[in-house]
Amino acid sequence: MATNDPQWLKNLSRRFQFLAVPHIAILLVTLQIFGFLLVLSDPVWFERLILLPERVTNGEVWRLVTFLAIPLTSSPIWMVFALLFLNSVLSSIESEWGAFKTTLYVLTSILVTVSFSFIFRYPVIQVTDFTSTLFLAAAALFPEYEMRVYFLFPVKMKYLGWLALAFVGLRLLQGSWIDRFFILAIYSNYLLFFGPSAFSQFRNWKRRREYRKNFR
Repeated sequence: MATNDPQWLKNLSRRFQFLAVPHIAILLVTLQIFGFLLVLSDPVWFERLILLPERVTNGEVWRLVTFLAIPLTSSPIWMVFALLFLNSVLSSIESEWGAFKTTLYVLTSILVTVSFSFIFRYPVIQVTDFTSTLFLAAAALFPEYEMRVYFLFPVKMKYLGWLALAFVGLRLLQGSWIDRFFILAIYSNYLLFFGPSAFSQFRNWKRRREYRKNFR
């Protein structure tokens, strides 16, 4: 784990290191494959996977996990690309952060999603936002890394990250109030892990700017 992590994260790492899930990418990819094959065999499985709070309280507790198996796409070809991308992103994050911090980042997003769903009785019928938070983390950690869009066009991660944030902003402008709250909630893990660092960088930039102005 990086030495510049905040103290609260270091404390959690010391106390709950046993909760770390090494190679968590394999777990999430396996869930996606499982969900895709079920829905492919019978579309009725889609309804059985989604997170519906009222169904969970009536005994269908498996939905607390199976919503992570909601397929990212219905196309077999695009599913292969999506899973390769998901595995690459999560593996890269874990190589930088280690198993505990990566697991905590993922679990924070999952717990926030489930909590929001139960508090507001909000059905979770897709995991695109969840995977988007993973991509944004990778973009923040490896901004200069070049990805091949459609395996052809090299684009730096930071630009793809800004594009992803632009789509999030657009959805905030166009969505209903409950959808807006959901978006803010599910991306809170990104703000929790990267917000303090971004704020610190902004303060340093502002300090340097004021320093240069005083010596002109």
